[in-house]
Amino acid sequence: MSTGRKNQSRNNKSRSRRAILLLAVIAACLVAIIILLPPNRGTQLPEVVQPRESVPQQAEEGAPPLKQPPEAEAAGTRRRERPVPRVRVAVVIDDVGYNLEQLQSFLTFPGPISLSVLPNLPHSSESARRVVEAGKELLLHLPMEAVNGKDPGPGAILTIQSDEEIRRLLENSFSQVPQAVGMNNHMGSRATADERVMNVVMEYLRSSRRFYLDSRTTTESVGAGAANLHGVPFLERDIFLDNEPEAEAIQKALESGIQVAREKGHAVLIGHIYNPQIVDVIEQMLGELERAGVELVSVSALLEEMREDS
Repeated sequence: MSTGRKNQSRNNKSRSRRAILLLAVIAACLVAIIILLPPNRGTQLPEVVQPRESVPQQAEEGAPPLKQPPEAEAAGTRRRERPVPRVRVAVVIDDVGYNLEQLQSFLTFPGPISLSVLPNLPHSSESARRVVEAGKELLLHLPMEAVNGKDPGPGAILTIQSDEEIRRLLENSFSQVPQAVGMNNHMGSRATADERVMNVVMEYLRSSRRFYLDSRTTTESVGAGAANLHGVPFLERDIFLDNEPEAEAIQKALESGIQVAREKGHAVLIGHIYNPQIVDVIEQMLGELERAGVELVSVSALLEEMREDS
């Protein structure tokens, strides 16, 4: 009996140790679960993040600019779009060739401008060379007969001349400005109204692949019809900038030209080399013109855009 009781006692102690060990393991597991689980904060709504003001982030000095997401870039592009339609204005300066001093301020003008050189003057060829060298557009300012009988200058086209004489004068005049891309008339109220004369002029321009800008010194001009007949690129003057040479009057004329451009999409404005205040007025208004959607272009660029649109 004594031996049986001892064996039973040992078995009881063994079961107790196993039970204690099992409880310890269970307790350790519970502790681990409690530690690993996030604290119970109850049911919470998602945190509401207040929108921040749109302030551009400032990158660290020397660091590359922050890349904006595509949506932000698209929105920025939309904000930069101009609220007004763009219009194009070509400025032409006539009567170049008398001297070189007057020419300089136009050569350094910070934008496209076309300069039209009279032939057979002391500085015609040198003026043409400087115009091209400065990257400006070169035209021939061809003297043509006026109704008032005033002398247009050497090498003028007259209505009494034969077709052959007119061609010879054209050839000689362009030889002095060989890089001229087109021409406009100097004076010419009689000659530009003569169909025979203008047909000869247009034949020459077509063969030499040049354009014609009608200075519109008369409402009787047949330049448009002759140019169309011979397939010559054609434009006409809309505004004279310096009929009154004062700066205030030039500014008003420029504003009138811009209004014309808004109505028909483009405008050609003509001024003269002996009024350097033209440059001053336009330079002072460059920022305003840009903001207003007005783009200065050369005559040839304007003709090219018109051709593409047609």
